[in-house]
Amino acid sequence: MIQPDIFQAIQVAPDAASSALTPLEILRLVGFTMGAALHIYLCWLLYHRYGIRRAEGSMLGLGASIGLWHLGNFAASIHELIGISGWIWWLKAADVTAYTALAFLPPLLSHAHYRIWSWFDPRAPRRMQRQLILFGYIPLVMLPWAIARLLSGSYRAPEEKLSAFLLPFILWIVSVFINCALIDWRLARKVEAQRERRFFEVFGATLAVIGGLFLLTYVIGGREWGIAGRYLDLLAKLSSLAPTAIVAYYIYRYRYLELVIRQSFVYAILAAIVMMIYLFGIRRVSLAMEIRYGLRADVIESLLILVLIVLAEPLRRLTDNYLGRLFRREVGLYRGLVAQVGAAAAAYGELSRFIEFAETRLRESLELEEVRIIPRAELNGASAEAVNQAEERQLTEIEDRAMLNRLGALAAYPLWREGRVIGLMSVCGDAQTLSAGKREVLAVVAGHIAVAIENCSLLEEKVLLERKLAQRERLASLGQMAATVAHEVRNPLSAIKSIAQVMREDESVSREYGRDLDLIAGEVDRLNRSVTQLLSFSRPAVVAASSTPLSKIVEQVVALTSTETAQTGATISVDLGADPVFPGDTAPAVQEALLNLVLNALQSFKPEDLAHVQIESWSKAPGRVRISVIDTGQGIPQDLQGKIFEPFFTTKQRGTGLGLAIVQRRVIEAQGTISVTSPVDYGKGTRFDLIFTLSAKKD
Repeated sequence: MIQPDIFQAIQVAPDAASSALTPLEILRLVGFTMGAALHIYLCWLLYHRYGIRRAEGSMLGLGASIGLWHLGNFAASIHELIGISGWIWWLKAADVTAYTALAFLPPLLSHAHYRIWSWFDPRAPRRMQRQLILFGYIPLVMLPWAIARLLSGSYRAPEEKLSAFLLPFILWIVSVFINCALIDWRLARKVEAQRERRFFEVFGATLAVIGGLFLLTYVIGGREWGIAGRYLDLLAKLSSLAPTAIVAYYIYRYRYLELVIRQSFVYAILAAIVMMIYLFGIRRVSLAMEIRYGLRADVIESLLILVLIVLAEPLRRLTDNYLGRLFRREVGLYRGLVAQVGAAAAAYGELSRFIEFAETRLRESLELEEVRIIPRAELNGASAEAVNQAEERQLTEIEDRAMLNRLGALAAYPLWREGRVIGLMSVCGDAQTLSAGKREVLAVVAGHIAVAIENCSLLEEKVLLERKLAQRERLASLGQMAATVAHEVRNPLSAIKSIAQVMREDESVSREYGRDLDLIAGEVDRLNRSVTQLLSFSRPAVVAASSTPLSKIVEQVVALTSTETAQTGATISVDLGADPVFPGDTAPAVQEALLNLVLNALQSFKPEDLAHVQIESWSKAPGRVRISVIDTGQGIPQDLQGKIFEPFFTTKQRGTGLGLAIVQRRVIEAQGTISVTSPVDYGKGTRFDLIFTLSAKKD
């Protein structure tokens, strides 16, 4: 352990070697050099990324003012350290540069904070902010007089020439620091991203500490406290490095403000630190060892430099490991995100569930406000136009501002798969949350999502085909069974009906058993209708010889159901807003579907119902027609609506449960779709909608 008198030797070492710098001089030189270099570099990044635009101009001006402050002080320090006796103009130019830049610091700092406030808080009082920004520049009216004072007469320290301005300026800049700190803390409560919340909290605390440092140094009088006061004064002048270092750290680690600090600049900063170690550590320790123990300073200096060289490689590895740890979390997060998106497609299977998972995972992992993933089948309007534009121009990202505004998105990524776009991913929310790094991640993830969507679609198609195949096999088995039963039952029924009719012709038998014979004939007819339904279910619809208009089909349906209509006391109304012509391979299927729907409606009425059936149609679009069958019956319970098209499912005491199954089968054979709505009005009624794609409408 070095003895205390060694430290005394270090302090008196400059007297033994006039070329050695004092610690204060080293701190001034290195501090102002790093301050000028860092701020000029950040200004160059801002200008290169955004140019001189109104939105970022305040930040560019703020960085330039702080950079010029450090540059002016660096020039004055060089003049003093070199020991030039003349060149007073150099000192005056350096002071004018530094203190003119310092005068612009408070209004530009406020200006930049109000801009950032308006970015993160859309409800911020913009009019009041503009007034406060303009008010902050008013004190600059005294700047020309201050510059004239610095340039006039013989050279004296700026603090002496501008002593009349010192206290008001310090109070002004401290109030600005406190106000900006309050804005930062307010924004920390507004933003949702934890990273940005932490940034504003730390930045606000740093500004508050700097404000306290200025009060201690220049208002309370800390700079008059001997050697400690000199260090305190230098610390206050270099204090702007602290918030800038925070911004630089966030830029380097998170690409804050969409800027990128090159790694070479980081190593340049490390080189400056090594130079400081050499000047303050190696040279001064070697001189102290020579004074205290009589050792040769050049030998000690060489040995210490050798130690520094030996430690350089471990220090480099340590630095690389630290920088790697800075990004390891983000890299791991993005890799995990891509892996989860890829695995979720197989895990979920269903496209809708996968899309919901992917949207939620992207939103939470990247701290975004909203992510939308739209498959190709669901594209419409602006999203469909965006995809068409992407296919025409082979775009991997939609950058057209007008198109993004129509989409209501900050960014949009077409989902490409094997040379075609199968969907669109868009990001909505605050522009400040979508950094360049997140854009790159989204661009990469978009490709994986496209693959996952295709896999989900293939799985859904496979499952659908398997279900259709199983359903066809089941229906084929049911149809074969129904046909067998129908043939086995129809022949005995025919014999029973024939015998009943013969017995009805015998007057003696008819007088005694006429009512029973009529009942037998009626039940045979009912069983025949059931058998007919079984046969109809087991066979495809017949093909008509010619095309038939819808009006003719409906007329035949009304005629065929006239007996049931009369028995139930119901009425049937027809309102055909469209009368398309159905081709011969479709018309019989449509007629059978409508016939079964009307019969089903008539059979559902209860005695207390106001029985009415309405058949209506209208054209939804050229070549498309909707046919509706509406009844005023009791309706279908919600829990049964998913089962009504299943074969042999019925809630009636009589019936086969095949009527609606036949309807669905005939609609599918006619390349149409069917849907049910119940209740329709006042808790009653049922509506069946049949949609067909047809050719021309008949006049």
